[in-house]
Parts: sequence; C-alpha cells; structure tokens
Amino acid sequence: MFGVDRLILPPGTGAIMAVGASQPTVVATKDGRIGMKSQMQVNVTADHRVIYGADLASFLQTLAKIIEDPKDLTF
Repeated sequence: MFGVDRLILPPGTGAIMAVGASQPTVVATKDGRIGMKSQMQVNVTADHRVIYGADLASFLQTLAKIIEDPKDLTF
C-alpha cells in the first residue's frame, strides 16, 4: 500500500510479513496465451535461528492456495 518492497527484521522478532495491494498484471495463461490477472506481492523476512525455512515456505504455499481459492475457508 505504501510502496514498501523490502523488510528489515527488528531485533527479537522471529518473522515479519508484508502483503501488497493487488494490481492487474499481464501474465501467461495455462494454455500459453497472454492475459490479465490480479496479482499481489507477499514478502516474508525471518530469522532462521527461530523459524525453519521449510515451514515458512509451506505456510506461504498454503496462504497462496487460500487466497487463490477462498471457498476452502467455508463449510
């Protein structure tokens, strides 16, 4: 929202995440064509002495799936 694209982890913090606003972006579609899609940038900075990198990557994959298909959040 404020144009921030990098984060510095404050001392004593395990991880910090920034989520940007979605913007229309030109992308390649699954069938190889060019199309428009709303995309947003998510940045995470973590202290790997506290947060295991593979766990953080798994979290980001799950977050992406939820954002792309939020119906999984409903019962």
